[in-house]
Amino acid sequence: MNCLASGSLGKTWIKLVQATLASGVSVNNEYRELLGMQVAFPAGTDLDAIIEQLGDRDIIAEMEKVFFSDSENALGHSYACLMSGPANRHDLQDVIALLRAEPLTKRAVVTFSGRGNGKVPCINVLQFLVRNGTLQTIYFARGQDAFKKFYADGLCLAKMARRVAAELGLAAGGVQGFIGSSHVYHADQLAIERFLAAGTALLPDHKE
Repeated sequence: MNCLASGSLGKTWIKLVQATLASGVSVNNEYRELLGMQVAFPAGTDLDAIIEQLGDRDIIAEMEKVFFSDSENALGHSYACLMSGPANRHDLQDVIALLRAEPLTKRAVVTFSGRGNGKVPCINVLQFLVRNGTLQTIYFARGQDAFKKFYADGLCLAKMARRVAAELGLAAGGVQGFIGSSHVYHADQLAIERFLAAGTALLPDHKE
């Protein structure tokens, strides 16, 4: 299993794109794909210079709509109404109530299911665990576009973690994820090269 962990979401973003390019396999001459990627990043609110400078604000706004609005985004996606908690509510209140009643439970899980039309959300499961006085968050994604979508998804997942943690009066710890298919599209190759050149220059250990 491949595991990437960094002190910020932006650094993990760069590492994931690098790993997918370096070790991924071309599929249908359309994209490079690396299977079974594990990632980790903090859920904190610290300013992420890499995402601030290199992230696409429109994509970030669209993913916010996907996770936090009942209306569909520009691509016709909305996960908010597809979310289901332990008591079948379509928000985070199920897991919050459960964690208040049973802080050490392993059942504080929300799932994102399709509508039965053959389409399946990219993010499928989100689990919240209270351990050592901190809220830890774990997710499973059937697939993530490492270059265009991973960081925007990550911002939303971290925001949900902070919401749950705040309701419980706890600190939000880390977010860990398992990605079935981490992929980058060949059509984005030039943009990816520019991103990696700019991104690695922002890393603290970068040397000219």
